[in-house]
Amino acid sequence: MIYFRTKRGFTLIELVAVIIIIGILATVAIKKFAPMAETLKVEDTRQEMDQLATAIIGNPDLYNNGTRSDFGYVGDVGTLPSNLDALKTNPGYGTWNGPYIGNDLEQIPNDYKRDAWQSDYIYTGGVTITSTGSGSSIDRRLAGLSSHILYNTVTGNIFDLDGTPPGNDYTDSLSAQLSVPDGAGSVIIKTAPVDPGGYFNFDSIPIGNHDLELIYIPDNDTLRRFVSVRPNSDAYGEYYLAADVWTAGGGGGGTGIEFVADSDTLTSGNCFKLVFWVSNNSGSAITVTSMTLTWGSPVAYYKNIIWNGTTARSGNPALGTGDVATFSSAQTITDGASVRIQAEQFHQNPGGTGAPVDMTGATITIDFSDGSSIIFTADTCSG
Repeated sequence: MIYFRTKRGFTLIELVAVIIIIGILATVAIKKFAPMAETLKVEDTRQEMDQLATAIIGNPDLYNNGTRSDFGYVGDVGTLPSNLDALKTNPGYGTWNGPYIGNDLEQIPNDYKRDAWQSDYIYTGGVTITSTGSGSSIDRRLAGLSSHILYNTVTGNIFDLDGTPPGNDYTDSLSAQLSVPDGAGSVIIKTAPVDPGGYFNFDSIPIGNHDLELIYIPDNDTLRRFVSVRPNSDAYGEYYLAADVWTAGGGGGGTGIEFVADSDTLTSGNCFKLVFWVSNNSGSAITVTSMTLTWGSPVAYYKNIIWNGTTARSGNPALGTGDVATFSSAQTITDGASVRIQAEQFHQNPGGTGAPVDMTGATITIDFSDGSSIIFTADTCSG
């Protein structure tokens, strides 16, 4: 006898049970992976906001020959864009050099303006880009304040070839000129006066690489340099003409080390760093092994003496008024030469700690080991 085995299918109850199990698993999977998908959207949005920030103020990690080379829209135009459209479409500015950003999806022209939830970014020309697509705000700040991007300073000193500042006799023969984008599509030339110590100052300068010209008018001798201005900075530099066009002026009768008139400066952001120039017109070289600074007020203590770019004295203990600063090695001024001296790190406490001290208005006497002595009153800090 032949038996046939029948094939048994799923009952309705079994099918319902399978469907319920699949539904439960799907629900668990959705609950597990939904937050992950949301996290990915947040991360994608933050990355795109970083790209927008780079388009506006440049990439701080891009350098060429040791100098930052990318300052984005602001570096070219001189102001923050009024909206994100200006990053792709020229609003009519001659200095605009975009587009500064592209689309991740070329078939969607405005993709760069939308977050991962396809909501438009909020940007109205300030320092904050905001995404609201997630239901809460995600912010990307370009800087602490808009002034950090648009209102920086460029300062410096100009000397002749051997480092002599112009003094009162030559200061009116100098011109400092800085070319910057004006925020409206053009380039303007700012002019700053040069003081007897060779110091000049420009304010309200946007970030970017800007052309600087220092002109000695009688000889039409022009130094052309560029200055790299970073956010919230004072871009300081020292510049030297190609010839010894000035003579050092002093007030000591040519018997020793003399103070170069009006050569002292306290520069922006460094009011606790005193810089001044001295000259030697005695007829022979002078060697110095120490110097003593004396002043009545304010109460302050300093650490370092920088002599013509060389650290002659540094470190603890910090020195107060009347203390002798002994040099680690002797320093020499040849006859007819000038040197730049910097006494720095004036602070409130004897250990050289505490708040920095602004030395503006301090009457300072300096006695050198060779017997020379000078006295001057520190200029007002430019900062």
